[in-house]
Amino acid sequence: MAKLTFNSVDLSTYNLIITYSNIHALFQKVDHTQLEDLSYGESAKKEPRYIKFEFAVTGTGMANLRDNLDSVKKVIVTKTTRTLALDTLAGRYFNAQYISMKGEYKSAQLFVGDMEFKCVDPLAYSTSEISHNHTLDVEDPKTITETTGGTGYIKPVYTLTAGEALNDVTIKVECIEAGEELQWTGSLANGEELEINVATWLVRKEGVASMATVTGQFPRLLPGTDNRIKVTGFGTAGALNIKYKNTYL
Repeated sequence: MAKLTFNSVDLSTYNLIITYSNIHALFQKVDHTQLEDLSYGESAKKEPRYIKFEFAVTGTGMANLRDNLDSVKKVIVTKTTRTLALDTLAGRYFNAQYISMKGEYKSAQLFVGDMEFKCVDPLAYSTSEISHNHTLDVEDPKTITETTGGTGYIKPVYTLTAGEALNDVTIKVECIEAGEELQWTGSLANGEELEINVATWLVRKEGVASMATVTGQFPRLLPGTDNRIKVTGFGTAGALNIKYKNTYL
């Protein structure tokens, strides 16, 4: 038996318990190019995760049971993605959207059925956010190490804070292990911030989008390893904050 929480609402409040879950199911799409006598595999792509639950809802009588079902539906039927978590998978959550629910009354006190959710992003996320500050006060370029956990690629937010005036420079941020580097050209006054959001593919200067000079790839972090982050063109002062949540397959 398990408890389901959706959009931060514990559905056991309405006497719902999960009796079965396929929450660990994960699929990849593997395409290939067929030649006459052999084929060549292409890079695999993770497909959306479909999470299916079998559940039971109880009530003191038919009226109370219907009220509980109505309350459950009010929580889970949303038009946009919400967080989904099981108490048996503590410390993790999925970004999920309701698809379907069906079932039948077994008595005036019991309804059993199944429901399904879709996670376009198939990864599970840690409920704990990591935020590490690194001082960049050595000669340019400089390399720092960020040690990650989890089992899935991580999309962090890098925030560079200038420690001096930087005029018409090209700043590069590279994750050496991932082989991905992003470049931005512009100027920063002392104390100004440049934010690189890998998840949204957006660079902001002082909170305002600044994408005109952006080239390269948004650098992800590899899971469960030491990631060397190389920063170029950032002078000999300043700081770097890296914020993220570990992810899980």
